[in-house]
Amino acid sequence: MNEALWHGYKKIEFEFDGKDAILVFPKTAEPGRNWLLKTEYWNAFPDAELDLLARGFHVAYLKNETRFATRSDCDRKAAFVSFLAKKYGLRPQCVPVGYSCGGAHAVNFAGFHPECVACLFIDAPVLNFCSYPGKLGRADCEAVWQNEFEAAYPGVTRAQLLHGGNHPLEKVPVLQAHRIPILMLYGTEDQTVNYPENGRLLELEYAACPELLTVIPRPLQGHHPHAGLYDRTPIAEFIWAHTH
Repeated sequence: MNEALWHGYKKIEFEFDGKDAILVFPKTAEPGRNWLLKTEYWNAFPDAELDLLARGFHVAYLKNETRFATRSDCDRKAAFVSFLAKKYGLRPQCVPVGYSCGGAHAVNFAGFHPECVACLFIDAPVLNFCSYPGKLGRADCEAVWQNEFEAAYPGVTRAQLLHGGNHPLEKVPVLQAHRIPILMLYGTEDQTVNYPENGRLLELEYAACPELLTVIPRPLQGHHPHAGLYDRTPIAEFIWAHTH
């Protein structure tokens, strides 16, 4: 186990089930022992995590096998949640924080293991694998499909994705049944993860229960910066309100 500082906070690095793991400690833990689980891209756009660390949350990360939210990665996260709860006294429900492909991880994880999740924060999430990376005619998508997605889901074709391909959107009934609140941000000019083909579909699924989904657009912004609001208070307030 290695110990260091991360933005002025104590960080420990260790191995869990063969994967690199990180846990960052607040200066003073808030009474509920709540915590965030960054689902992918550990050091990318950490401002929201730092805001919650300042409020007493812990922040954790577990390296994935793939960016595309396989069942094995989701199951490992569930075991990680149980481990941190027992070892460090953290709450047995975390707040997954998922940006881009991390959004797919956050939603799939909550769908497979709703008992491990208090609420979700996702930004520009990949929710429809037919759109990203399955979209034909986009060189960037086709490269990701060939180099990553086919390895994550061996033998799956684009046609098969149309009939149940582990899309995060397929987890919506479970999330709704368990009343898991979701905060979703997106950039109105996102050309990487097409919002009408991803996040907008989630909005439509929640038309009958809008109280469970809060959507904040980032006007005139693209895929980055994630959590790129001029005032990040709504992010911290949403997470605080749904963990207390």
